[in-house]
Amino acid sequence: ERLGSLEGQNIEGLKVHRLLINRELVEFYGYKELFDAAFPDVPEEERYNRKTASFAISAYLRALLCTEAPFQRWLKGEDNAMTDEQKRGALLFFGKAGCYRCHNEPNLGSITFHALGVEDLYENGGLKTSENDRRNLGRGGFTGNPDELYRFRVPQLYNLGDSGPYFHGSSKHTLREVVEYFNNGVPENSRVPASQISPFFHPLNLSISEQSDLEAFLREGLRDPSLNRYVPEQVQ
Repeated sequence: ERLGSLEGQNIEGLKVHRLLINRELVEFYGYKELFDAAFPDVPEEERYNRKTASFAISAYLRALLCTEAPFQRWLKGEDNAMTDEQKRGALLFFGKAGCYRCHNEPNLGSITFHALGVEDLYENGGLKTSENDRRNLGRGGFTGNPDELYRFRVPQLYNLGDSGPYFHGSSKHTLREVVEYFNNGVPENSRVPASQISPFFHPLNLSISEQSDLEAFLREGLRDPSLNRYVPEQVQ
């Protein structure tokens, strides 16, 4: 439907988690007035469903700004907000390691898709999936465009250290493993043709200490420690 990435993802998420949203439930739980106030231009017969709920959830998620992360504070002029290790990691991120080539939007993600040749979910304990799962094909599995096969969207990086495992197949459990995978630059999934692998995925030749610096920037430099400030006092 050409919706924003969050909206589309949340519509599908509500389906996957089998969350029913209709007028009766909205009224019962006291949300009808909130839906009416948020979506006055949507006809009533279309106002109380997963689509409008996804709009509300997405608006809330977009309000969660990691402005207290050390890197954000450093950008605002706090010279001592980041440790020397984190600063060295930032220089690698925006320099030698080339992470910025994909992670280049304000949230250090992007709406671009790349193939990195990582393992699929069925190889890492995933349920109700298999080698033939079309989700293994990435964006191309849904668009039908052969040029987009095995390509997955670049994620945002803030507070990433709190949200493992990583990659679409959950093949890496720590940020250090992620850094090492990018540094080695060797695809691990033989089913992904070399022609599809991102040109940005290649050996980085980072030393052990440089990998530690980059990990420190990703883990702590981009971590906002007080996201609980966004938790509402009540939800109706």
